[in-house]
Amino acid sequence: MQDNRKPLTENENLILFSEVEGICPLCAKSLIYSKGGRQYKIFEGAHIYPLNPSTHEISLLKDEEKLSEDVNDINNYIALCRDCHRKFDNPRTVAEYRKLLSIKKQFIARNENRKQYSNYQIEYEIKAILTTLASDIDWILEPETLNLDAIKVDEKANGTLSRLTKRKIKSDVAEYYLFIKEQFTELDKTNGDTFETIATQVKAFYMVLKKAGHTQEDIYQNLSEWLSKKTENSSLEACKIVISFFVQNCEVFS
Repeated sequence: MQDNRKPLTENENLILFSEVEGICPLCAKSLIYSKGGRQYKIFEGAHIYPLNPSTHEISLLKDEEKLSEDVNDINNYIALCRDCHRKFDNPRTVAEYRKLLSIKKQFIARNENRKQYSNYQIEYEIKAILTTLASDIDWILEPETLNLDAIKVDEKANGTLSRLTKRKIKSDVAEYYLFIKEQFTELDKTNGDTFETIATQVKAFYMVLKKAGHTQEDIYQNLSEWLSKKTENSSLEACKIVISFFVQNCEVFS
């Protein structure tokens, strides 16, 4: 049987390692270990669709989705620890194939979204709000803040938003909406139309994600990560609170 193997380049290995964020996506084992002051990789680029499929594998996967017709395309690779790679290949099953394909598709979609981050700016002034939210300050919130009705979240959420995320958004709105609104008011006093500018920027990136066909769950997660990355890796939890504010305020899920 002809071997179609094409060795991965150093850059391709780096892409695969970064894609899984240094953790085997199947067993959560670290893909790097240290010894003698040096770092060593313990992962391999696994072909999702087999490199040299047997007659049985061709029949087994004949109706399954492929991410590339070229088995050596980077989209047909995923970084796995050596143990998981061996288990995945021997024997190959449809269930495991679909599982890895689904994981890889999520990585591909995430990478495509991240490429957009640099194209959509966010006013740096919002960093002050994120820093306050992430601090240990015990704010004195007005009673009505804690009872704010998050009805707009119920009205706008569809079946693509998980129940847990919907609950978190509603909780964040109830607790922080008026507080964040007050913070924006204070920013506007010193920096003009800061709120309108930031709201427009959030809305613009939301529309890009929506137009691309992403689920509400993916949109919420991507907006939160985008906000964190664009503000020097601000607390992701603080960013989720701010995105929840914009859900209630109608810039997101409108």
